[in-house]
Amino acid sequence: MDIFEYLVPGGIVILKSEKKDLAVRELVDAVCAGNRSLDPAVVLPAVLERETMVSTWIAPGIAIPHARLPGLREFSVGIGVSIDGIEYDSVDGKPVHLLILVLGDEGKPDEHILLLAEIAKLLKDPEVCDGLLSAKSVDAVLKAIGGTRIAAGAGLWKAGNEVSGMIMNAALTIAKEVRAQAILVQTDATVERDWLSGNVPPARIILARSQTVDVPADPRCRTLSVPFRGLSRSERADVALLFGVAEGLFDRRDTVVSVSGSPGSDTLDTLRVVNVGEEFSPYLSDSSPAILGDVMPQVVERTIQIAMDIAHEGREGRRVGTIFVLGDYEHVNKYCRQMVINPFRGYGDDEKSIIDPSLEETIKEFAAIDGAFVVRGDGVVMAAGAYLRHGRAAAELPSGLGARHRAAAGISAVTAATSIAVSQSTGTVSVYRSGKRILALEKSGR
Repeated sequence: MDIFEYLVPGGIVILKSEKKDLAVRELVDAVCAGNRSLDPAVVLPAVLERETMVSTWIAPGIAIPHARLPGLREFSVGIGVSIDGIEYDSVDGKPVHLLILVLGDEGKPDEHILLLAEIAKLLKDPEVCDGLLSAKSVDAVLKAIGGTRIAAGAGLWKAGNEVSGMIMNAALTIAKEVRAQAILVQTDATVERDWLSGNVPPARIILARSQTVDVPADPRCRTLSVPFRGLSRSERADVALLFGVAEGLFDRRDTVVSVSGSPGSDTLDTLRVVNVGEEFSPYLSDSSPAILGDVMPQVVERTIQIAMDIAHEGREGRRVGTIFVLGDYEHVNKYCRQMVINPFRGYGDDEKSIIDPSLEETIKEFAAIDGAFVVRGDGVVMAAGAYLRHGRAAAELPSGLGARHRAAAGISAVTAATSIAVSQSTGTVSVYRSGKRILALEKSGR
């Protein structure tokens, strides 16, 4: 287990408070800001309650406050450095200068213990420990814990060209001016690293990259895997934003500075400012904050890529259209009737996950069957060749979209499902939610 893997964006901070509870609050707030799925009102009491049981001081100048929370899918780690020191119930009676906050899942106690052990092992390295205890800046902390790792990741930020550097500098300036919560970079091109190292960025850095790109670890950035293949410039930006919302990287209150380049180019040349609430209204509401319902983001990612492949490749030399209905299976199933014998019936869940690459060709083969694929939110394909009989008139759709798109829109209107339709005539891939089309990806050449 690697501390780099779990550091949240913006989770390394220079602490100002000299009192234990206030310093812990500072660090908790920073970690929760970097991971919007965390609520500081829940996290802070849990961390402080753990402290009342026994101090998390582990060595001179060092403490590891931690807590296990219900439903936390992955660890979140933050590092706080105090130059003046913190009063911390230390065994040696001396101030603490380094706090490493670890938040884990209540249901994974063994993994929690393993990560704490790995952090303790890291701190046994005298060079790492001395570097952290003497650090007076975020870069000094990164150097102490990363050193060679940061150097190895430099390829991610190496100079691409002059235009890209200017665009990235402009993004940083605009993010400060509009108080953006994130800078979203949608490209596989290399970009300047220098613009990051001068100051701590005012916003989270989200790198939207294709699945084929090997991205080195950099704790200042969060990587978002997006199916970019076959998408235009504007479609890449739209998909990246949608996936960011689905994974909880942005919420309705956020302003995002979006940076992109043309497909196949190593140049970043386009910048826009997006208000997430306005972009996805009314799909984000207080009563239903999840834009994709109960569907796992990687399920949507995989399904969109398969749908794009079907749109481009067809099957046996002819165009193919189909529908994927994702999530809210119990309700969706009430509106389904098999047009053919269900080819997925009788197989175990582990044998029919749409995320499994080995199932891709089978799905593309069955796409030629009339009817829809019905997929649970966790990616298990429950049926193919299903007729959707919801009886709900779809919202007004763009001209040229026929019965298949009306069925996809309709099922998303009467259930909490997300549906994806591939047009047989045009190859357009459309994503529907709440009866409305929220994303349209046009067929383009490769």
